[in-house]
Amino acid sequence: MKVSNLIFITIIALAVFYTQVANPDYVTFLYLTVLTFGVVFGVLKKDPNITHISAILALVAISEYVVFSYNIISLGGELDDYLIVGSLVFGVQLAINLIAVLLLICRVQLSKLISKTTSKNIELTAFDGIFHWFFIFAGIINLLALLENVLRNGFDFNSLTFIYDIYENLGYMIIALICGTLITMLVVSARDGRVTQ
Repeated sequence: MKVSNLIFITIIALAVFYTQVANPDYVTFLYLTVLTFGVVFGVLKKDPNITHISAILALVAISEYVVFSYNIISLGGELDDYLIVGSLVFGVQLAINLIAVLLLICRVQLSKLISKTTSKNIELTAFDGIFHWFFIFAGIINLLALLENVLRNGFDFNSLTFIYDIYENLGYMIIALICGTLITMLVVSARDGRVTQ
């Protein structure tokens, strides 16, 4: 079986699996396990590109998990104003997505800044042009969710719940795409010895 077919099947299987698990704590644990494996793989292979990409992805995932799981941003109670709570939740997630896009676009420069001793091994990889698109997509979803929240809770369009209804599944799909792409990067590195262009 070709590697590309295997990765495509992996992405679909992960998306279905995450959707069926449907528990943010478990999904985050599994997601962070894959990202940690990427960091360890990069360290053992002495590839700062893989290590830093995996670490950035893990940092973003941990940041989002901490903000929402530990109620730094409250997901709302029965008496809360859902216009404010929803706007805050989707706005913070949008900000996290934009920060992730910036970190991933500037990954080579950040890697060189962090790892002055190994900077000669830091290069633009074929995968540097992929990961930030997942967060652009997530940002668009969060922007649409924010707009939908304002229309539903601020202007009484109560039946407008399209993004709200599919929001969690879209998040799981993005996580599956990131995991599948990271696994692809690791497979390519293990097979070819490098992931650079």
